[in-house]
Amino acid sequence: MAEAVTELGLEFARKGQLEKALAAFSTAIEVDRSLWKTYRFRGIAYGKLARHELALKDFDVDILHDPDCAECFYERGTIKMLSGQLEGAVEDFSKCLDLDSEYAPAYSSRAGIFIRMGFYREALEDIRFALLLKPRNPDYLHNRAVILTALERYEEAILDYERVLDLNPKSGGSYNNLAWLLTTAKDPSHRDCRKAISYAGKALEIGRNGAWMDTLAAAYAECGDFEKAVSIETAAYQLSMPPNENFNKRIKIYKMGKTYAEWREAL
Repeated sequence: MAEAVTELGLEFARKGQLEKALAAFSTAIEVDRSLWKTYRFRGIAYGKLARHELALKDFDVDILHDPDCAECFYERGTIKMLSGQLEGAVEDFSKCLDLDSEYAPAYSSRAGIFIRMGFYREALEDIRFALLLKPRNPDYLHNRAVILTALERYEEAILDYERVLDLNPKSGGSYNNLAWLLTTAKDPSHRDCRKAISYAGKALEIGRNGAWMDTLAAAYAECGDFEKAVSIETAAYQLSMPPNENFNKRIKIYKMGKTYAEWREAL
């Protein structure tokens, strides 16, 4: 019976009916508390509902009884990452890779944490392994471009972003990031405000948000159109929730006739 109820929960989960899935998994566990895989399935459902503490408790039970499950460590690490437990997430991703050295998502996720920690060279090494396993994965290429940009290896970053857009023309984040690089690169020889305006515009065709409007404003300022930059940055500030005070500062910068790069260099 517990197996059958677990299968029912999985069917609910596949349909996106997560509350019903949780109820089914909980019933299955009440019937048979030794059905460890059901704890894992319930943990995944809790995670999708951002109930991170409950998700971690379920993953702890599952891993205690199935310590050789590489994917389980990856899933628990993902919950830790989402809840801000970065060091614990790194430990879980590392354990996943100890158990399965070809589990590409763990390399990519650990690289993402290293980026947040500012450990760019470690992140680059991880994403290199991920791409050896999945060379055409656009998410991994995007992440490598982020790392290369941070390391000021702009030509390589631009190539990676262009490869992402060839593979996934709907990647608004890659359009936006490439536009930002072409607007704000510390090496002026890699700036191209006209291309940046085009890429930022394509990002906004895919999705409209304050951060991407901020990029478009910076590109117009780089091209010397400060009036338009102020107008777009004002809209970006109004759209951001909660209001992003960095956008408000940039409105003042553009009103003074300065580009983002000029303002940054004066700091």
